[in-house]
Amino acid sequence: MSASATLSAVVARRRGSAGAAGGLGRAARRARPAGSRTPLTLTRRGRLVFLGLPVLAGSAALVVLAVIFLVPSTATATSEPVPGPGTEQTTVFPGQSLWEIAVTADPDRDPREVMDEIVELNDLDSSVLVAGRLLEVPAA
Repeated sequence: MSASATLSAVVARRRGSAGAAGGLGRAARRARPAGSRTPLTLTRRGRLVFLGLPVLAGSAALVVLAVIFLVPSTATATSEPVPGPGTEQTTVFPGQSLWEIAVTADPDRDPREVMDEIVELNDLDSSVLVAGRLLEVPAA
């Protein structure tokens, strides 16, 4: 057999032609009716991925929810000013302004910054003060 005849026989076998030396081609031997399908089979790793990942994600979500709802909260809400380590209380005297209180509280700093802190510490709506009120002021 010559090289060209051998080459055409190989090509004919790969194409699956009926005239080739092997009879029916591979495509013809494996042909199935159009409506039939092979059942889906999962490998062990496929079952692990298909079933294990959702179970793992659900378990993680349950743990997060349990931590959120079962761990007691350490923060408490209150409307009272909380004296911090860097604050002290002072009483407003008649005719005293917020500026004077700020200068007295911390004479080394800019009074505007100290006034802002006093307003924030005491949740003041304006700079108008009432005599006799206790204010939290930043400690010097």
